[in-house]
Amino acid sequence: MLERTSKLLIGKDINRDAQVVAGAVITTTIASTGLADGEIVVLDKTFKVLAEGASYADSDIIYICQGTGDTYTYVTESGSTVTGVRKLLFSDPIDGGLIKNYTGRAYSAPSQQSTAVSINGKTPAAGTEYVLHIVYNDINEHPGQFTHTYRVVASGTDLDVLGAAFVTKISRHSGARITASYDTGTDIITLTGKAIPSCTTSLKDIDKFTMVEFVANLNYIDTDGIYQSFETSVTDTPASYGSGSWYEVRDIEKLYSSDRGPRNRTLFPVIAPDFRVVVGATYHIINIEHERAYVSPDNQYVKYAPLTTTLAFVVPSSGTQLTSVLAQLNSWMASTPKALQHITF
Repeated sequence: MLERTSKLLIGKDINRDAQVVAGAVITTTIASTGLADGEIVVLDKTFKVLAEGASYADSDIIYICQGTGDTYTYVTESGSTVTGVRKLLFSDPIDGGLIKNYTGRAYSAPSQQSTAVSINGKTPAAGTEYVLHIVYNDINEHPGQFTHTYRVVASGTDLDVLGAAFVTKISRHSGARITASYDTGTDIITLTGKAIPSCTTSLKDIDKFTMVEFVANLNYIDTDGIYQSFETSVTDTPASYGSGSWYEVRDIEKLYSSDRGPRNRTLFPVIAPDFRVVVGATYHIINIEHERAYVSPDNQYVKYAPLTTTLAFVVPSSGTQLTSVLAQLNSWMASTPKALQHITF
């Protein structure tokens, strides 16, 4: 069984170059029908620009090509020097008869988990210890689970004083993974997850993007030293990872980087191409899952290698290239044997 080979092409918010028209031959020389940095175009099986509205009958195989910001210089056989040659990235061949899936995900912002702990209708007892216990489900610790516990001894019977005391306790905890607020009108302590710095600050973050996920409960310790529930109700709004954040696209680029050469991520310095994702940017994402036929050397019959081609386009997209790429892809995908549905954003 072959591993899935994956390619990621990242488009910038730019207009389609005027020279990139149907039937044009893309070259690496910028001044001669070359792609701009971050420009993406769909090519037919002869590596010419696929016409908008073209079908599977026009070209049963397509390629997707992206211009990069990297240029190089070379010397021809005649001895002349060619400068400003732009490097291009190509997808694997996409055979219309072997496409498994064609999907798009519009950008949506991630949101942290929020948990409302209601103590409405409760009356604290002066001198009693109240315990807010947080169990984090996003951290694996052996043995047991990773937890934070916040303890407050009630100074009186005022519920608002107790709620505010928990907020103060959490805000003063330098290692807190949540923030807290208290609403005196509803008697609700609201706990909200914080962004995890080790995966949301830099292109070079080692950890994969994750979010704080937790379970909270509020108890008091009775005169026998036994924990008793003090909450009226606990309502969780789960974390949402959204789609197309820069750190998600960064993780995709990391995951796919081994198919561009780099496989070592543990010995430093890591020698790898520069990231093409931009910190702070947001993206629409297109995924194409397909296969490529090949002849197996072991028994001489045709097998199929799984492939993934992912496109990420910066949003908001004031430029024309996302529209241009979809005009090429949608009609071609709809004409393939599986009659794949159009993608719109």
